[in-house]
Parts: sequence; C-alpha cells; structure tokens
Amino acid sequence: MNTRTTGGKRRGTLAALAAVGLVAAGYGTAVGVTPEPATGTDRPASVSSDASAADVSAVDDYESTLKLSDGGQVTVRLVADKGVQERHRAAGATTWSGWKTLYKTATDRCQGVELAETNGTVSLIADFGLYCSDGEPPTESVAGVAQGDLADWDIDITEDFDGWEDTSINDDGSRVLFLYNSDSGLYTLGWEQSEGFGKISKP
Repeated sequence: MNTRTTGGKRRGTLAALAAVGLVAAGYGTAVGVTPEPATGTDRPASVSSDASAADVSAVDDYESTLKLSDGGQVTVRLVADKGVQERHRAAGATTWSGWKTLYKTATDRCQGVELAETNGTVSLIADFGLYCSDGEPPTESVAGVAQGDLADWDIDITEDFDGWEDTSINDDGSRVLFLYNSDSGLYTLGWEQSEGFGKISKP
C-alpha cells in the first residue's frame, strides 16, 4: 500500500514519461509523478489514489502527519530556527515518541514537508533557504528515509538546489528514488536499504 501526504507547497508534478521509466526500472508506482488536474492553487493533491483522506492530515504548511499502512502514524514538522523534527507512534499506541531533530538549521522554512510510505518504508522531503520567506529558492534540500519502527532515519542534504519534488518507492520498500524535473531534465537521488543514499544523477 502506498500512502502520501503533503503539508506544504510542492512546485508541480513530474512528466508522465518519467513515471513510465521509473516503473520499468523497478521503482513501484511513482505515486504523484503524473500530471494532476489544476485545483486553483499551487498545492497538489494530498493523497495518492490508494490512500483515503483519513490517512493524511496537515496542521499547517510546515507539519504533516501520515497514517501508515500498519496503522501507526508519523509526524514531521519544520520548526523555525531549529530544523526538521519527527515523532511517531505504533499502531494502537496512545502515546507518541518524543520529538527528534533529524536536521538542524536556522535558515527559513520553504514549501512545507511531504511524507510518503510503501510497505513500511517512509520518505520525507523538506526544504530550507536563507531568504525563503522573501520568495527566494531553497538553499538546503532535505531527503529522508526510515523503515520499521522509524527510530533511525537516513538524511541527505543537497545544497543550492531547487528541492526534490517527489519520491518513488518500490513495492517492497527496499529502494526510494527522489525526483526533481528541471528545465534541463530529470535529477534523481537514490536510496537503497543495503547502502543508504547514493549520488545525485543529473541530466
């Protein structure tokens, strides 16, 4: 099962051709990478086609909670002058874990936080920038992946980059691909369960 939530403004969706290529390469369904109908705002749809509205919620543009396929939940928030923080709780639990800082920064929050999950693998996307509150592009793009009890996260930071737009998680959750479709072509960043993050592939 794939679930997804977007707590902020993403810059659009990727080309359908990229989605076809990712499926062929074994990266699952590439949820959200095909064009979506315009909604009158620049915030894309919050859930994938197989996730109900009850699976996702956003407190504001900088905090999102995702209901996981096993019934657990994870919340990620972007905190001014602190960075990215995460908490989670298992299915049936009444209490959350304490907030854990995944990435520290004092720069401005950009574009919110996006979460997705397939088969127990959770991905996150977040962005920060020196003058994002004034409309400048991100200067720190955060990609994150966690599995299982979500106690440990792999975090990758790309500097001076416009920010990852989407993720594609393969069906067994062992691989995640972060995607950004620029005017010059498709940028990707891969994560594998056995190796962690690799290097960015540029067009």
